[in-house]
Amino acid sequence: MAVFRELTISWKGEEYKFTPSMRLMRSIEMGDISFTDIAVRTSQGRPPISHIAFVLSKMLTAGGAKVTDEQVYEELVTGDQDSITGLISLVLTAFSPSEGNPKNPAAQTESQSKARATKNAGG
Repeated sequence: MAVFRELTISWKGEEYKFTPSMRLMRSIEMGDISFTDIAVRTSQGRPPISHIAFVLSKMLTAGGAKVTDEQVYEELVTGDQDSITGLISLVLTAFSPSEGNPKNPAAQTESQSKARATKNAGG
């Protein structure tokens, strides 16, 4: 069972499939980018567009697209709002482990266990 799930990115009329990996995540974070910081700042209504563009360009490249950070940044700044929102959401969720049963339930924290139990109970 893989930790991450395959994703599809729609970009400029094309679809690119890729599966996030720890290697890709490390290469992004070594560029002084924090996924937590992106999520926090975005939830506060001030998304770090240059960081999102960097991550998205790495994801697109992993899927086989020939794209630069600058091209992605330009699209995020000037593109269709619905598409941009979808791309930002993809960046925020791409490196979250896939849903389902954890490999090691004993490794879950108590709050994670409660959250899953609530979610699974429909609450």
